[in-house]
Amino acid sequence: MNRLFQQTIESVNFGILVFEREGRLVYLNPAAEEILRGSLQALKGRHYRTVFAGSPVTIRILRKALEEGSAVTAFDVELARPSAPHHAGGEGAATLPVIVGASPLAGETGDNQGAVLSIKSAEFLSQVGQEERAATSAEETQMLAYGIAHEIKNPLGGILGAGQWILRHGTTEAERNEGIRLILREAGRINELIEKMLEMGRTPPPPRRVRLLPLLRDAEELLEAEVRSQGKKIRFEMKVDPSLPDVSGHADTIYRALLNVLKNAVEAIEDEGTVRVEARMNVNYRLSRGAGKKRSFLDVIIGDTGIGMSGEDLRKAVLPFYTTKPKGTGLGLVMVRQAISRHGGKLAIKSVRGEGTTVTISLPVESRKPESRKEPMPDKDPT
Repeated sequence: MNRLFQQTIESVNFGILVFEREGRLVYLNPAAEEILRGSLQALKGRHYRTVFAGSPVTIRILRKALEEGSAVTAFDVELARPSAPHHAGGEGAATLPVIVGASPLAGETGDNQGAVLSIKSAEFLSQVGQEERAATSAEETQMLAYGIAHEIKNPLGGILGAGQWILRHGTTEAERNEGIRLILREAGRINELIEKMLEMGRTPPPPRRVRLLPLLRDAEELLEAEVRSQGKKIRFEMKVDPSLPDVSGHADTIYRALLNVLKNAVEAIEDEGTVRVEARMNVNYRLSRGAGKKRSFLDVIIGDTGIGMSGEDLRKAVLPFYTTKPKGTGLGLVMVRQAISRHGGKLAIKSVRGEGTTVTISLPVESRKPESRKEPMPDKDPT
């Protein structure tokens, strides 16, 4: 096994097991050893029905991968961990809730050479927070698990190929350098994905007063330059009253959310079109804060005249790793939704295929401070 590839497999925090075509275990990484409470030396050569005795779901999906060549993922699986040799008699054979995925292992000619099984503790969903976890649907979880595997598998394949290329006899120094550059590039892709996932799990900073108009103008200026470089003809129409109150949140987080939505609007327009940005007080959406107090919200409406989305695409738009873009990661709107939710707001999307998309971001308005702060007061309550 290529050293770099082996180090990568042995460093990940989820279990990876490889079974030959006849169903016997040939490899498992350290994370799998910990999950199964058994070493490679102790478990190697055992049939998967023996390794996962007491876990019929795991046996079933491995059989599908080995016999039918089907990739299968199962959630909320109660994994009965086989006892290590020093646990003879069944001691310590507790169950563990996991997510398992099995995929056929294809040889160089495309024939099925066995199966790869991944095992991940179901507790990984704590990254998105208790509130998000409670709202996560089975479909969203499946998309998340598949997307992570897919996004990591592609650059890992490039790293493995480049490593083998470098080690091949007869390669020139220029070819080896090119292989190293490819490894660094693909490792950067993995790191970028991990950073995005970590960002989704970080605790947001305390909210502050944020002026919305400067953020929108900065995002517009950046995207106008991008549009010019692409040769598109896109008009930006912004209708934002400077007297609107500040919102509550963190400027950098709100800016990234706005930029992400605006960038999606620009990318939805193929050659020529319009991106409209409006902001106004939402008089219909107020949140009770106790003792009869209400928190008002400000809506930012971003619309485009792009290609729009079908009903199915719209339904899946905020699922992790779901994307219709050739080079998209499918994390943009997920991060937007989470950022807005953490700010106490909400995200709404409407779209019609062939007509365009409208995204509404509702953000809480910053509460007025005591008069000693001498904050300017509007002449009339906008709500």
